[in-house]
Amino acid sequence: MGIFDSLNVGYSGLSTAQSGINTTSHNISNANTDGYSRQRISQKVNIPLHNLPGDVGSGVHVDTINRIHDEFVYSRLKSSSAKVEHDEFMKDTLTEITTYMPDLQNNGIANDMKNFFNSWSNVALYPNDSSQKVLLADATVSLTKSIKDTKTSLGELQTRLDDRLIIAVDEVNKIGQEIANINKDINRVESTFDANANDLRDTRDSLELRLSKLVDATVFKGKLRSDSSVDRSMTDQGTDYNINIAGRNLVDGASFHPLVLDNAGASKTAKFTSVNYMDEDYKKIDITPNLKGGKIGAIIALKGDGIDESGRATNSKIQRYIDDLDSYAKGVIEGVNSVYAQSPQKSLQTKAFEGINETSKITTIDGIKEGNFDLIVYDNSGKEVARRAINIDNDTIMEDPTNINKNSLINQINKNVDDNSDNDGSNDVDDYFKATFGDRKIGIEPLMSGYTIAIEDHGSNFAATSGVHKFFEGNDASDIKLNDKLKADVSKIQSYGSPVDGNNDVANKMVAFQFQDVTFGRENETKTTNTIEGFYRDLTANIASDAAQSVRNHDASTVLNATIVEQQNSVSGVDMDEELIALMKYQTAYQANAKVITAIDKMVDTLLGMK
Repeated sequence: MGIFDSLNVGYSGLSTAQSGINTTSHNISNANTDGYSRQRISQKVNIPLHNLPGDVGSGVHVDTINRIHDEFVYSRLKSSSAKVEHDEFMKDTLTEITTYMPDLQNNGIANDMKNFFNSWSNVALYPNDSSQKVLLADATVSLTKSIKDTKTSLGELQTRLDDRLIIAVDEVNKIGQEIANINKDINRVESTFDANANDLRDTRDSLELRLSKLVDATVFKGKLRSDSSVDRSMTDQGTDYNINIAGRNLVDGASFHPLVLDNAGASKTAKFTSVNYMDEDYKKIDITPNLKGGKIGAIIALKGDGIDESGRATNSKIQRYIDDLDSYAKGVIEGVNSVYAQSPQKSLQTKAFEGINETSKITTIDGIKEGNFDLIVYDNSGKEVARRAINIDNDTIMEDPTNINKNSLINQINKNVDDNSDNDGSNDVDDYFKATFGDRKIGIEPLMSGYTIAIEDHGSNFAATSGVHKFFEGNDASDIKLNDKLKADVSKIQSYGSPVDGNNDVANKMVAFQFQDVTFGRENETKTTNTIEGFYRDLTANIASDAAQSVRNHDASTVLNATIVEQQNSVSGVDMDEELIALMKYQTAYQANAKVITAIDKMVDTLLGMK
């Protein structure tokens, strides 16, 4: 080994120390860079010269520059970050929904409902005071407006969430494309120079973290490798890279397969966009129901993952609230109309029944069920002169012109029956009124003047569903309103049960109705029984409970995420004290190797001076 070989040994140490200083400087300069993993050099002994009496060292070289990265810790960080993003979005949205139903003093549907029944109570006290009817009409308009506005707000929220979904999916596609491009660069750098593309890997990991906050994505990085020469270093190979979303490949190495948005129409309350995957045959596959986790998972859980045949969003928390509000409004409409129908009229006219003909069964009409109702006839003095029970079962049809089916509705009304059991065939319901069926409507018209007729329901829900003598119009929370005729002329609001001056039977029954059990039917679900106030309290309590649970979930996931972030920082984060110690170590090594080179330089000068 000659003197110049010794000079090369000193230079190798100097170069290695310089690489250490450069790496340490790079760590220090990126101490506050998000997603940066600190790096360490791994140095190895150069191959020695095998001479007698033994091997002669030839210096040192930098084997690799590794980033300090634990893939398992990082996968936990992505999972916890996705949970935080999901829970935070749920919390913010559900908290917003609670503001739609404030129920504070002098505000909210519950207070409007209270004012509505208080107005009926005042009408009962002063049945001939027209000003009380004006106040009742105002309270009714206020109540219906609150119900409709709440449903509108929920529908608008669904639309805004749909817009947020579009933005989020676009961001997923941008991230996927960036990752595919980075994979191409990583493969090029590491295959050409036999080096670790540390900064590119950090950039890719940062994109993975952003992606995980948007949607649950499975990342496959092939066989992991570990370098025992560097503490806690575990990295992926750089080949066999795959990102899977909802069972479909978003990124496959350097290839990118975008998600495609499709306008799937609209539900009853909002527009709806579906998320699709384009397969190799350019066929769209709807993956919306399979998207979970992150912001997108929260959006879909709230707004729904599809639209059913009835126009309702499926698997939607907000749709559940809308359904409950519709059930509440329908219960109010039918219950109030059923009571109001007990106020007698000169004639009765039902609404047109959709899809019904003469031989249709009555119970196939939505809302009508097995039970019975009474037809009551009053004379001019307000005296009840006839009453007939009309029964409805699963076999009751609308009308049988052949008169063979005695169980038809029209036949029950028109048949000659001794309603008063007085053996007088001239003072029964069929003597005063006649029922007909045409244009899908039932009409009950007088046969003589001076008589009025009313309906008193006993479980069939016919009075409310058929639309005879309505106080409310509409079918659910979107169209509930005061009868246009009553709104135009409030003096037509009737509070009497029999046409007698000062009678307030209907008004009193309306006041009592607020404390009675009502059957509320949710779409495609079993019906529940509760009072008007009780059902609404349950509705708001469910929303408040969901919002409170979302806050607890967010608090828990935030605490867990903070722990994992701290763990991730302890693995990959830059510690200034540690870096300064490393800097001093490499600086000392650099100075020592420089002295070696200086000594050898003097040796060369001495050798040359001998000539």
